Amino acid sequence: MSTHHREFTILVVESNQLNLELLLTFFMQSEYRIAAATTGIKALKICEEITPDLILMDVQMPEMDGFQTAGKLLKNPKTQDIPIIFTSTLTDSNIILKCFESGGIDYISKPFKKAELLARIHTHLSLKILREQLQTDRDHLTAILHNMLPMGLIKSLRNGEFPKPVSVDTAATLFTDFKNFSSITQKLGSKRSVDHLNQIYYAFDEIVEAFGMERIKTIGDAYFAVGGINTHPSNIYLYPILAGLKFKEFVAYYTEHKTDADWQLRIGFAVGPVTSGVIGYQKIAYDVWGDTVNLANHLEHVGRPGYVVIPEFIYDKVRDFVTVSFMDTIHSNPWGELNIYFCSGVTDNLPEPLKDIMQEMDPEKLFKKSSSKKSLLKKIFEIPGSS
Repeated sequence: MSTHHREFTILVVESNQLNLELLLTFFMQSEYRIAAATTGIKALKICEEITPDLILMDVQMPEMDGFQTAGKLLKNPKTQDIPIIFTSTLTDSNIILKCFESGGIDYISKPFKKAELLARIHTHLSLKILREQLQTDRDHLTAILHNMLPMGLIKSLRNGEFPKPVSVDTAATLFTDFKNFSSITQKLGSKRSVDHLNQIYYAFDEIVEAFGMERIKTIGDAYFAVGGINTHPSNIYLYPILAGLKFKEFVAYYTEHKTDADWQLRIGFAVGPVTSGVIGYQKIAYDVWGDTVNLANHLEHVGRPGYVVIPEFIYDKVRDFVTVSFMDTIHSNPWGELNIYFCSGVTDNLPEPLKDIMQEMDPEKLFKKSSSKKSLLKKIFEIPGSS
């Protein structure tokens, strides 16, 4: 594996002046940047200013020997992962063993042989690149996994257990979509439309988290969030309505400041029993299903833009805290006749802590944050672009 695509810094720690000059001569024609120290104390000071990619450490040094110096480096989070190659004139097997017990990755005996020294350094720097790439890949996988599955399910999988479906008697389900998304896509094109959705959904994610909920998935322009499974809103009937009201407030602000489209948001909300779990064989997904999910989805479809539509049994529990513009009666299987209410705002009875959350989810703040954030994939894979 080549190391030429990047410039490495090697810290040479050598107490013998002649040996130090010899090593510096070896490195004169190499591609490495070299820092040098004649004592362990000086080596530690250098490591406070720079982070070497590899350290060539003399075992026998005054004041602080190589083993003691390595011990201090291993205790420092900034330097604990730097590979250390010990060097010594001592060839006793106990000394060599101590080199590895002290955290060294290799041992080179003196007098130095240039070809051997450079070959071992090259090998260990190549291994360092490989370790870093594996760690990067692992971090990418972890970030993607955390975005796909709740933490509890990830822990089960790591313990070798396939997660079982979980049934919850009382969960909040919130659905949104844009009534006019097809016409927006025709007008703006797919790329600009998706860029808009990314920005809007960033704000939605902030809002649902603030109100103790979690986004389960998006389906095209539809957004699905729940509470009461992995997250637990303090009031499972009221908090999701407040989140929905903040959705509509943000979308109104967004439409006012992004004047190329009029975003007409519909919102439906229901509470009841659900089942959650991981489904799929080739492509897995975490999902939530049941009649409560279907009801929230149905209420969103029969709703009107700018309102959070709720069934009567939920309204009875929150009537002191929300304002309703009007009500309607719908007939639909399997729910039969349903009285539904169109929530448009909150009353002065809203508790102060909830007023504070509503104020914190200010549309202007959310708009600025969502405008400056990269998407998850762009953040993970460092792809240029802001949306």
